[in-house]
Amino acid sequence: MTGATTSAPSLGRRVLALMGPMMVASVMGQAIAQTDLWVISTLGEQAVAAAALPQRLLLLDSITAMAMGPVVGLSVAGALSAHARRRAVQSGLIGAAAAGLLVAAIGLAVLPYLVDTLGVAPGIREDTRSALFWLLLAAPVRLAQFVGAMALFALRRSRPLLTLYAVAVVANAALDWFFVHGAGLGFAGAYAATSLIAVLECAVTVWLLRDQLSRSLRLRDSARWLRQVARTVLTEWGHMLSVIGFDLLLVLALTFRASWDARLAAFSAGAVLTATLEIPITALVNATGMVCTGAAPSARDWRNLRAGVLAVSATVGVLVAAATWTVLPGFYGLHGTAATWFSWLMVAQATALPLRLLAATAEGRHKAAGRFGVVLRLRLLQQFGIALPVFLAGLLTGNAVLAWSGIVLGCAVNYRLLRTPAPRRPPALPFGARQADRADGTALSHP
Repeated sequence: MTGATTSAPSLGRRVLALMGPMMVASVMGQAIAQTDLWVISTLGEQAVAAAALPQRLLLLDSITAMAMGPVVGLSVAGALSAHARRRAVQSGLIGAAAAGLLVAAIGLAVLPYLVDTLGVAPGIREDTRSALFWLLLAAPVRLAQFVGAMALFALRRSRPLLTLYAVAVVANAALDWFFVHGAGLGFAGAYAATSLIAVLECAVTVWLLRDQLSRSLRLRDSARWLRQVARTVLTEWGHMLSVIGFDLLLVLALTFRASWDARLAAFSAGAVLTATLEIPITALVNATGMVCTGAAPSARDWRNLRAGVLAVSATVGVLVAAATWTVLPGFYGLHGTAATWFSWLMVAQATALPLRLLAATAEGRHKAAGRFGVVLRLRLLQQFGIALPVFLAGLLTGNAVLAWSGIVLGCAVNYRLLRTPAPRRPPALPFGARQADRADGTALSHP
């Protein structure tokens, strides 16, 4: 992709063309999570509280998926030859599956003992253990499917993938109800259904990438590619750790006292909705990075993009805040303290949404230039230097407004520092490319 010209689509349209399918896919993924939570909520408030734990205890699984996916996507988008694309796709799938096997082995050996140390009700611990068993079994296919999906987005093949996700949403809803109530599996039934859906999604995703797999690479070639991107993956892994690790620390803090179970239920419901609000954030980061790989948008393009992002996100934030004070607490069966903490959490997230999306455009720009470390350092400051201490202060004083205000403050500081122009670097090859990436092995120059 070349730089912007008068006849080329604007930066905003190029980003939106790639961001749209990513958002739709993520919405469908969150529809599955929302369906799971709704079916679980029919088992009582304690089951809703337990739902906050399984995904957050699978820390390695989640951060590995979200670290490898964007790196593979950027590598595929910036590939200079068919061979380079095949190498990125195949190596990414192999690495994801291997990482999933490692995560499953570690999780099955360690997590049951960790769950036993939690200071929550015995029923919550039992539900968490049963859910983790199913999620860990499906870890390899879940990781491989996510990486494969990012490759399909980079290849601009989103339509069949979105059809797959639409079918998965309907199938998951039916399986949820059948396993939880029909088969009598209870809480674990929702996770058994989700794990089965993950297997089916992975199989279809690999089939959609069959043209990239028709000519297999030598294992040595895949290992070489993985070594080349290892540093970037590890940096992005740290970035994802800062996001999910923050949520995990909040959950662990809420499990210290049984009397905080209502606040844990509030966070559990709020976390699902927050994940929905983060769909455009993640999509905007990835789409901006892919569009800007090897390109140089103008300052005017960036101003127009930020203006559009601010207008849309502010409108959505107002709607979320309005819904929070009317229907959302009752939708999840929350009352009293749980409803209060849930409401203030969602108000804080609605207020922070414009700042998050504006920061996402800056993060995508930094990642396209290979500055993953900048994004990581500022995210650590936002989450652990600002938001976490403020949350703990609010938790210990019983002040919900104070507890969640750190989210807004951290996002404001992060965006202010991210938008500071970074030092200019000389033009580089597209992300993940090498000088000998052309099929004939000759050196390539980059304009």
